[in-house]
Amino acid sequence: MRVYVDCVGCEQRNLDAQRVVDYLKANEVDISDSPLGCDYSIIITCGVDSSNEQRSLSRIEQISKSIPKNGKLIVGGCLPSISPSRLSKYDIYGTFSPRDIYVLNDLLGLSVALDDISYPNRSRFDSEQRFGVSSDLSPREEYDMAKRGFKLRISEGCLGNCSYCMIRKATGRLKSESPDSIAKQMKDGIEMGERTVMLMAGDTGAYGRDLGIRFYDLLRDLISVHGDYQVFIHDFNVNWLIRNLDEYIDIFRSRNGHKIRGSNFPMQSGSNRILRLMRRPYTAEDAISALKRTRTSAPHIFQGSHIIVGFPGETNEDFERTLEMLDDVGFDFVTCFRYSEHEMSDSASLPDKVSNDVVNERLDRTANSLGDKVKIIG
Repeated sequence: MRVYVDCVGCEQRNLDAQRVVDYLKANEVDISDSPLGCDYSIIITCGVDSSNEQRSLSRIEQISKSIPKNGKLIVGGCLPSISPSRLSKYDIYGTFSPRDIYVLNDLLGLSVALDDISYPNRSRFDSEQRFGVSSDLSPREEYDMAKRGFKLRISEGCLGNCSYCMIRKATGRLKSESPDSIAKQMKDGIEMGERTVMLMAGDTGAYGRDLGIRFYDLLRDLISVHGDYQVFIHDFNVNWLIRNLDEYIDIFRSRNGHKIRGSNFPMQSGSNRILRLMRRPYTAEDAISALKRTRTSAPHIFQGSHIIVGFPGETNEDFERTLEMLDDVGFDFVTCFRYSEHEMSDSASLPDKVSNDVVNERLDRTANSLGDKVKIIG
């Protein structure tokens, strides 16, 4: 059997793709770098918004044209759950989502089951970026390098209900990994010489609420592991920081707290009106207060954020509130996303769409305001 594996997705989907590769290797399958001549071609997709969905569909189109007559196409990742109708034009042998990846056992019929393959901590599908020496790295470069390094997936899914988000249709409700499993992976990685650890999840701050524990419990235990390393926190919804600010500050200021190097806190907007339309569970004032107190108490931890520009109904006043929020908090880096609407999202039904010209003007203002601290997406 000869199989081709591809991925168009985030770091978590890259880990899924790597697990598929490890599964195939365990079954001594010939893995090809091209779909040409393959018995199966497997692609892990993204459907977070319309632009990433289109990227996935374009790649499926390319692969479909290269598959031999008797070859079979399998589509995984988020797209099959989010927009199954978009896949109907292709001759697809089978599909799977992040939560039912084990369908591959039935589709491929291999002797070693996917259940027996450990979740990987690195992926060959992560894009390579070259940086300077460590002392010359900006906070964004440090964070990006950690995202492409040793990762611990602590949970899948989330507890949120953001109006613009489609990912929850694919990843489902929160499912946290056991703290013992995470701790073992952490210890093994440090013993093997890993110097950065990225805690990955759809929302790291929600970790453990399905198990009766809290993310700060896990964080306290992980940074107690002996070794020379730094911990980075992926997409930590700020509402969890607000809820348990004292507990987090105690950890950040503790003897081992210096091991926590940086965290990304997606704010999305500085306007309370837009946050309500987005169904984000906090106010701008509470978030700003928590982030500033964290900065004062733990200045060694750099802070990043995401914002969305051009959300339906966003007025000039709403946008000004976002700029004021960014200035007030003083994030070390910001990723600015142009609002990209998925037709099936709840936000698609909102009125007062923002024109491309207005969005472009606001993106330019954001870039001028933040300089090299901001990355514009879309």
